[in-house]
Amino acid sequence: MAKNESKNPAKEYSVGGYTFKTKEGAQAAKDELAAIKYMSSKTDSTNAKQVYILYHDIIDKKLFNTLIGMNYLKELQQFLYLSPDVPNEKIRPIPINNETKEMMEGRRELTEHKSEIRKLTKERNHYKDNFVISVIVNVVLVVVIAAMIYITLHSSNANVINYEVNLQDKYASWQEELQSQEESLNARERALNQQK
Repeated sequence: MAKNESKNPAKEYSVGGYTFKTKEGAQAAKDELAAIKYMSSKTDSTNAKQVYILYHDIIDKKLFNTLIGMNYLKELQQFLYLSPDVPNEKIRPIPINNETKEMMEGRRELTEHKSEIRKLTKERNHYKDNFVISVIVNVVLVVVIAAMIYITLHSSNANVINYEVNLQDKYASWQEELQSQEESLNARERALNQQK
């Protein structure tokens, strides 16, 4: 028997968007959901006096015990608070039994965890965006530096890196030019000396 129980995880029952751990809890939620549909069809939801009577009848008869019923009661209560026809002092608070209270506290904790997760997700996205921006800026800077080095190495203008080479090339070209002019002058001088 223990092997069969370990193979079958605890079955959960879903009713009206809520998960119930027991079949009895799910059945109670189904019954409340059916009662809500019936009451909604028999009540004019825009008439504050009818909603007021329905609200207090549900509380007096303790019809609802699950979150489905409590949410419906809360909707009725919110409608009554917003209605100018019913003074807020006449609207009784919703009584909460221990089981519903535990479920609602668990739901509140889940909501708090979700808000913490949402906050952490926003922070993560912020840091992720900053990281992407910094990577893009770094890549652009590396490309700019590489372009500057390339231009510096291949430029004909004198700079710190190629200054000595350019200076030597310049003096070498001047020397060649002077030698060629000297040779042409020597050739003219010889030609003049031969004419004499």
